[in-house]
Amino acid sequence: MTGARSLILGFDGATWAVADPLIEAGKMPNLNRLRQKGIWAPLNSTTPPMTLPSWSSMLTGCNPGKHGIFDFVRLDGNRLRFVNSTDRLRPTLHQILSERGARVVSMAVPTTWPPQPINGMVISGFDSPVSTGIDGSFCYPASLYKELQKRFGGLRFADFQESNIGSGWHRDALSKLLKEIDRKTRITEWIMSQERWDCLMLLFGESDTVSHHFWMFHDPESPRFHYDKELHKAIEKVYCRLDEALGRLLDKANPDWTCICSDHGFGGAGLHVLYLNSYLEQKGWLKTRERGRSRLEPLRLWAAKNVPPSILERAFRKIPSAVRDRLESRARYGGISLGASEAFSDEMNYAATIRMNNTQRFAELKKDLLDWQVDGAHPVRAVHLREELYWGEGVIFSPEVIVELNEREGYSYTLLASSRSRGSSWSVLPPESYMGGKGLGMNGTHRQHGVLVMHGRGISAHGEVEANMMDIAPSLFHAMGESIPLDMDGQILPGVQDAKPPRYTEHKIDLQTHHRASAKESMAIRNRLEKLGYL
Repeated sequence: MTGARSLILGFDGATWAVADPLIEAGKMPNLNRLRQKGIWAPLNSTTPPMTLPSWSSMLTGCNPGKHGIFDFVRLDGNRLRFVNSTDRLRPTLHQILSERGARVVSMAVPTTWPPQPINGMVISGFDSPVSTGIDGSFCYPASLYKELQKRFGGLRFADFQESNIGSGWHRDALSKLLKEIDRKTRITEWIMSQERWDCLMLLFGESDTVSHHFWMFHDPESPRFHYDKELHKAIEKVYCRLDEALGRLLDKANPDWTCICSDHGFGGAGLHVLYLNSYLEQKGWLKTRERGRSRLEPLRLWAAKNVPPSILERAFRKIPSAVRDRLESRARYGGISLGASEAFSDEMNYAATIRMNNTQRFAELKKDLLDWQVDGAHPVRAVHLREELYWGEGVIFSPEVIVELNEREGYSYTLLASSRSRGSSWSVLPPESYMGGKGLGMNGTHRQHGVLVMHGRGISAHGEVEANMMDIAPSLFHAMGESIPLDMDGQILPGVQDAKPPRYTEHKIDLQTHHRASAKESMAIRNRLEKLGYL
C-alpha cells in the first residue's frame, strides 16, 4: 500500500479572508469538504507573525522561547549570523516520529536546512542556501537530489527576482508560481507512490509570494489598488490551484489524518512608511556615528536591483566567513553607535523589534513608542518585553522589545530602513512605489491569523475552534495514537480529544551540533532572502 497515513500541507501565508469567498463560490471544494467534516480555526501565529518562528512552533509544539528561532538571523555579540535547522533547541515532530520508527517525509519546510538524518526523506525549504531552486545540500538522502533532477528538473521556489519589478514581471511571476505548484504536487505524488509513509508534510510557498506582490490587484479597497483584468484574479488562481493540488494529494495519500495550516495570514499594505531608527534617534534613544549613517545599506539595495544575481553570488562566495559577518552587521548597524545607543532596531520589513541595552528604562521607551504620531494617527498598538511573550532557555535569542503596530483603516504600515528616511520618522509612498518590492515595501503584508483545518479518524466535526501554532503537533500526536512529549507547550484541540485519554512522555533527542554556515552558504541565503523581499 502506498500514500501517507498523516498528510500535512502548509499553505504559507494563507488567510480565510481570501479562502472564505472562494469556498462560498464553490471554487475550493476540497478544503471546504475537510473543514465541514473536521475542525477549523483562524490560526493564531506567533508574535510577531513571522515565517521562521511560526513554522518552528508548528513543528515543535513549543513557543519560540523554547525552540529559539526568532528570525532569519541571530545576534552573536555585535555580529549577525544566519540561523539554520541546528539552531533549533527542540526536536521537530518529524524527528520524534522518526526516532520512534515511523517513516516520514518533510518537503520544502523552512528551517530544515541542513537536512537532519531521519527515517525517510527531507527536501529543505526556501531559506536554504541557493538562489532559486534546490541543490544536493537540500536533500536527505543525498541520492534524492539526482532522482528529482532526472524526473522533474529539480524543485524550485520563486524562480524569479523580486526586487526590480518592471513591465511584464507580474505575468511571468504568476505563470511560474502556478507551474511550481504543479511540480511540487507531482513530486509528492511520486514520493507517495514509493511506499506508505507514516507522516508526510509538504509546504507550498506560492500562496505567500502571490499575496506579497498581487494584493494591490486583488483588493479594490486597498489604497494601492490598481485594476488589471489579467492580474486581479492572480491570488484566486493560486488558491484554486492549491485546492486542486489538495484534491490530487488526498486521492493519492488516502490519509487517516489531514492537516492544512498556514504560518500567518495576509492583508494589504497602506501608503504610510515608518522609519523606526529615525524615530528612536529623534527621541534620544539612538546615537549615530560621527561619520553618519552606513552607506552599505543603500549600496546593497542598488546592487540587488542592478547587478545580475549570478555575479553577486560569485562575489559573495569569495568573502571569508568572518568578513561576511562583519559586512552584514555593518549593513544594519554601521551608522549606529552601539555603545552610546540605548535602543536600536534591525528594521526588518516584516516585524518591528528593538534591541535595548538597558531594559530598566523600558517603561520610558514604551511611552515614547505609544505616543508616536504619524499623520494624525498612532502607529503603535502595543509594546512588549520579550519575557512577556516567550518562555524558555531560547528567549535570550530574541530582541528585547517587540512592537505591535496598528492598522491604518484596515491596512498595515510599511517598515523601511532609516537610510532611506532623510531624517524623517515617516513618509507617504508616491504612486510609482505602490507595487513595492524589496526595499520599497511590498503591497501585501503578514497578518496575525492564518488557516487551520484538521480532519480524520477520531477527529469530530466540531467546527470552529481557537488554535495556536504550537497546538498542531500535540493534536496530531494524539490523533495518531502517539504519546505527546511533556515539553510541548501546545494543547490538544477540541474535536481531536476523544474518549481515550492522552498519553504523555519524557522525550529526549540528540540534536546535532550547530552548523555554522560557510561564507558561500550564508551569502547565498542572504541573496535568496533579498530576492524574496525579506531583507
